[in-house]
Amino acid sequence: MFQNIEFYNTPDGDVMIKAVNEPARRLKENDYEFISEMLTIISDRYPKAHAALMKLYSTRTMNKKHFEYSVVHRFIRCNFGEYDQYNRDIDINGNFIFEEVKCPLRGECPLEGVVCKPELDNNLSEREMEVFRLIVRNMRSDEIAAELSISKFTVDRHRENIKARLHLRDIPAMITYWHVNHLK
Repeated sequence: MFQNIEFYNTPDGDVMIKAVNEPARRLKENDYEFISEMLTIISDRYPKAHAALMKLYSTRTMNKKHFEYSVVHRFIRCNFGEYDQYNRDIDINGNFIFEEVKCPLRGECPLEGVVCKPELDNNLSEREMEVFRLIVRNMRSDEIAAELSISKFTVDRHRENIKARLHLRDIPAMITYWHVNHLK
């Protein structure tokens, strides 16, 4: 899970990544783990932005690394481009905090509101509801993984998506939300 990360665009068009207590580094095509995790989050939480970027860069699909890099690079450039050392772009809870990025196409870009400042998909999938139900039963990630025959990583990803979609901070808030909203 990503936490406390600041992104910014350089005048040359590079995307810089600055995590807490780490030096800033340039996003590169060979940052496969970072790109893969970011792509998963974009796909899960912002499916309209994901679909638009997949279509936009569809001519690059023959080179998978370059294709995925292009999608993540564009998403970051359009949403997190301004440097702000006090307000992180990804907060301590893993939530994305979008910025009003300076863009010469503002007001006329067909992807405005789709890719930049995208809508969070706050509908939980059937699998996320199953994971949510088991979390409320006080099961740990490894127990949920065994119960549903999925990996612990997948359980953790579902948990983070639930928290992001419902704007919840932690597991106690998830449990409270479940009971207050009479979910079953």
